Amino acid sequence: MSKTDMTQARVMKITKGNAITLPADFVDGIGQPYGLAILVVKDKNVKVYPVTSEKVMYLKLEIQKLSKSFLEELTSVFEKSGLQDILFTSGICQAANQCYYECYFTPGQLKMAVADLDRHLKAISGVQRVLLHEVPVSK
Repeated sequence: MSKTDMTQARVMKITKGNAITLPADFVDGIGQPYGLAILVVKDKNVKVYPVTSEKVMYLKLEIQKLSKSFLEELTSVFEKSGLQDILFTSGICQAANQCYYECYFTPGQLKMAVADLDRHLKAISGVQRVLLHEVPVSK
């Protein structure tokens, strides 16, 4: 691979299990000890995000009524909490009669306790339920 290449590709066999094995040049190119693997169900894509730690948080907001101020309030909570680096977000998704927002992030960047973040998220207009927990680590 040359330093000017924008992408690398390999066709690999997909098997069941908890381990992901990557070619050596991919691992060297990633340069991080962990990877967050996300299956995007609607398009059946698997995305892998390099991370420095096995600690990654999942956030899902169930939104009863999407208000005009939702994104402003969410941005404000993220700014207060120190959450700036979102690894992946679904954005706001509509399913049946419900709206959702999902994202993944590393908790090391937070300036407040996870419980405080949870409390601030629950106070956002229209938020019905907050799911906030660590992503399981495959061993």
